[in-house]
Amino acid sequence: MSVAGSAPFPYLAVLTVPLSGAIGLTVVLTSAYRGSDDWLIWSCAAVALAAASGAAFVHGLRRWAELAGFGGVPVQVVAWPLALLYGVSGVVLIVVLRGDLFGAWRALVLIVLAALGLAPGAATIVGVGHVARIRADTARASPGLQLATLIAAGRLLQSLLTVMGGIVALLVIAEATSQRMTEQTSIETTLVFGAGTSALVAIVYAPVAAKLRQRGRELVDLCHPLGTLAPDELAEALDKRSRLETPLGVDRTAFSDIQTNLVVVGPLLAGAASVFLSR
Repeated sequence: MSVAGSAPFPYLAVLTVPLSGAIGLTVVLTSAYRGSDDWLIWSCAAVALAAASGAAFVHGLRRWAELAGFGGVPVQVVAWPLALLYGVSGVVLIVVLRGDLFGAWRALVLIVLAALGLAPGAATIVGVGHVARIRADTARASPGLQLATLIAAGRLLQSLLTVMGGIVALLVIAEATSQRMTEQTSIETTLVFGAGTSALVAIVYAPVAAKLRQRGRELVDLCHPLGTLAPDELAEALDKRSRLETPLGVDRTAFSDIQTNLVVVGPLLAGAASVFLSR
């Protein structure tokens, strides 16, 4: 079974965003702290997270459809890694909350909504890694087609990482405002939660981004090799390589991408430094 070429239902967002937003609204309206100032702040973050998760789900499905244009991606290729990641994450979450699973059901609902919303996007990222598995010098496609595919795949990754960054930021805000509402404020807990969710995104994104950049370097070497050039030809060849490397993004790193697109990473690093260095 492979990715279908048909686009998702164009009005899917009209269903998923209101539905997920309604679930979020139900979660906040059943809170015992309803009516307080802190509840108002948390409820805004929680409903925004729920609705954004529905929008992220549709965004991921549409990017998954775009992936079909890069070649066939067997569903089992993306299913097993994601099942393992989600399974391990779920077990860890249950272990952490084992003493208060019933009391934390609202947090669990919001986390599950976010996880479901990000699932199609995560599957697409893993699928891009499958497409990028073929070395540039052994690929059947022409260098021009390889270049177009790598640039499109890179943009696809950036788009998905930006959406994931927004969901992670809303998750951290919802968790922090929930702790303030329940008077259990702990910056260490917020930092660990934010670091954990960011790490999960990095686990999915970083290996695929690294593979894509490696394929980009191979393509640059294939198009503009340096080994056989005379000394007076090197400057021109390096300029051509540089112009090809820029759209391929081979000069960037996965960490810089994550730092740029996961807006919560910078504040988390700063917060961690201030907390642990002050001790």
